[in-house]
Amino acid sequence: MRPVAALLGLLLLASPGCDWTKEKLGLGRVVTVVEEESHEWVVRKVLEAAAMEPFDAAFAEYVKYLHSDETGSSQSMREWETMRFKALRNKHQCYLRPEEGDPFAFLVMETRENDPEYFQLFVQCKTSDTPTPCHLKRDPGAGGKWRVKFNCLN
Repeated sequence: MRPVAALLGLLLLASPGCDWTKEKLGLGRVVTVVEEESHEWVVRKVLEAAAMEPFDAAFAEYVKYLHSDETGSSQSMREWETMRFKALRNKHQCYLRPEEGDPFAFLVMETRENDPEYFQLFVQCKTSDTPTPCHLKRDPGAGGKWRVKFNCLN
C-alpha cells in the first residue's frame, strides 16, 4: 500500500495544477512560462532588467515595472536607483535557474494574496535559506496592472 501512496504522491506533485501543494510542502515551483502582466511576468521583467547593460538602460527598463506611487518623487527615484536596484543587480544571478532550460527561470517558494490589490511572491535565492519577497500592487496609473511596491528581490 505504501508504494502506491508514494506513487500517487509523486504523480500529484508532477501535475501542473499542484502549485499550492508544492508551496505548502516547501518544494516551490519553477517558473519558466509566464502569462503577460501576471505576477510572475513582472518578476521576470525585473530580473531581465537587472541583467541588462549598461546600468542606465537597465534602470530605465526597471522603472517601467515600479508602481506609480514609487516614482512620484526625485528622492524616491534616487533611492531606487542607488540602493534598491543596485542591490538587485548585485545579486540577481542567485535567483536565476538557467538549468531549467530558460535563462530567466526562477523558483517561487510561496505566494500570498493579502487582498485583491496586493500580492507577494517569495523567490528563492541560491545563496540563502530564506526566500526573498517581491511586493506587487495593482497600479491605477498603469491601467490596473501589477507593479512593484516597496521592494522586489532586493
